[in-house]
Amino acid sequence: MRNTVFILLSAVVTFAQGQTYPSKPIRLIVPFAPGGSSEFVARTVSAEMAKALGQNFVVENKPGGGGVIAMGEVARAEPDGYTLIIGHIGTLAANPFMGQELPYDANRDFAPVSLLVKVVTLYVVHADVPAKDLKELIALARREPGKLNYGSAGNASAGHLAMEYLKLATGGIDLQHVPYKGTGPMVIDLVAGRTQ
Repeated sequence: MRNTVFILLSAVVTFAQGQTYPSKPIRLIVPFAPGGSSEFVARTVSAEMAKALGQNFVVENKPGGGGVIAMGEVARAEPDGYTLIIGHIGTLAANPFMGQELPYDANRDFAPVSLLVKVVTLYVVHADVPAKDLKELIALARREPGKLNYGSAGNASAGHLAMEYLKLATGGIDLQHVPYKGTGPMVIDLVAGRTQ
């Protein structure tokens, strides 16, 4: 499974004639907690964009609600090109189908600026889990239903969707989902053994 990350602009950008863009710092919102791949991409891209455009980029992490909080904030921002967000499969494609009312419409409130990266999803386990490969992990989950848990960057994140797909593809193995506010906190708990 690949997770595609886009940089998005809030709504339709309108500029006054003759105005030079950018004339002030640009906010780049990351809809997850610090320490994950989205933040890494945002900081890497913003550093290069700052050099290319001669203007500062301010990266802001706005975790919570599987990206809904940040997406809502950016959707309400002035559509002037100074507020951007890192978008991905969860915030753009999955959240609208998760049964909750959203403070944004992914098709109406945002315009894509650029495809940034395609990220491969990996299945990894804590070193204490007695499974050396995916086949052994599935067998373990079948032997011990409901005892294994897994973390994701939040509901409807790429990791969450990948695990739900695995559960479906294997006939419904019983794994417990633990949603985090981003990949950073999730990895900390995985390394510490609090998730498998």
